[in-house]
Amino acid sequence: MPLSFIGTINEKLRKFFYTHARLLEGRTCYIGCSGNFTIEQIISRLCPTTVLHSNDVSLYSAAIGHMLTGQPLALEATNPELTWANNYLSRGPAEQVATILLLLDLLQFEKRNNPYAERMWQGYLVNFESLFARTLDKVRRAAAHIRLASYSMVDVFDYYPPPDPSAVAIGFLPTYVGGYEKLFARLEQSISWPCPSYQLLTEERREETIARMISTDYIVYDDRPRDLPCVARVDLFGKRTVYIYSSLGFRHAGIFRKKINEKVSRYDLLMPDDQIAPSAPITMAEVDLPTINHYRNMFLSKKIQPGSGGPCYLVFADGRLFGFLIFQSYSARGGAKDEIYLLSDFVVPSSSHRRLAKLLLMITRCQDTQRILSERLIRDYRAILTTAFTDQPVSMKYRGIYELIKRGQGFLNYRGEFDTTSFKEVTATWMIKYEQR
Repeated sequence: MPLSFIGTINEKLRKFFYTHARLLEGRTCYIGCSGNFTIEQIISRLCPTTVLHSNDVSLYSAAIGHMLTGQPLALEATNPELTWANNYLSRGPAEQVATILLLLDLLQFEKRNNPYAERMWQGYLVNFESLFARTLDKVRRAAAHIRLASYSMVDVFDYYPPPDPSAVAIGFLPTYVGGYEKLFARLEQSISWPCPSYQLLTEERREETIARMISTDYIVYDDRPRDLPCVARVDLFGKRTVYIYSSLGFRHAGIFRKKINEKVSRYDLLMPDDQIAPSAPITMAEVDLPTINHYRNMFLSKKIQPGSGGPCYLVFADGRLFGFLIFQSYSARGGAKDEIYLLSDFVVPSSSHRRLAKLLLMITRCQDTQRILSERLIRDYRAILTTAFTDQPVSMKYRGIYELIKRGQGFLNYRGEFDTTSFKEVTATWMIKYEQR
């Protein structure tokens, strides 16, 4: 079982390494910026004679690396609200990793600036012992499949070239300055540990690090074209193209693209000049994902990542199709069982209604929608969660309808509880609140 740590390389690249890892059989590899040790996991499973050396400078990775090599790591929770965690951090290396994984989740709700965050914070505290036991079991089972000869906390700029000129240098260097620092900032502010000395990997230092890597055999992950042998390229909607460059004897280059399967269906669309009457009846029809993908291709930017989910619904006003919804069971994503995740919501373009997207979001919170989802998935749902991918402090689309519960690097998490509004009432309410201003 793979360790589900933060920073996992995407599925396409994992498959690529699973396919070609045996090129490293019998070699010695020096892996910088190990992160969640994904490459180490793959090589350990497929290449039993390969010698692996790993390196990273974050507390998160250090706890994992020390556990895998049996090295002690002095950790102490200094955040006054987390000193109780020292009881778990002092038990051993695997216990340290399990505790850190849970604290990373817990610290998302530290500010407790809304009722949802307060409930989540208290829920983690009350259930920490049972959560810890389950997490520790997963950590131990996963760690049993990873072999490391050594783990170090050296500035990656100084880590290369490897001391063995016949070794393979492997590096998945951060693609933007300060990425890991921002990701783990609050964790590292809350725990005292022997933090290594290093400098941020600026553009200049990053280029020099890559130059040092390619002085031996190498495998380099990057997000920009280079004049090096490219053995794999991954193009995903809404994400940067990433490349794998290597001096090793890969048979051929692999190009992976995210494909979207679609099915054409005929519905009466709400046209840009069409007006929706305050008394227009709202209806929803469940469809399969390929059907809704057809409308994704029509109305969404090709840069938007087409995540897969279900169930999927078309939304009509007076029989004319204007909205599209894709849900996903949030418990499958690690959330509460009475909360469902809204994976995608979009509307047709309209010149008559500037806030048509607001109508669709108000419909998602109707008691009629709650009933449809609960009957479809045989579960009583209380709330909907969704994510807006933006660098702005708020999303004007969700503002006023959903509650902002978390700001992250490039994303906002929103939550809305189902209300007592019916499909029969929602259009008139939307007209008054948003369309008659």
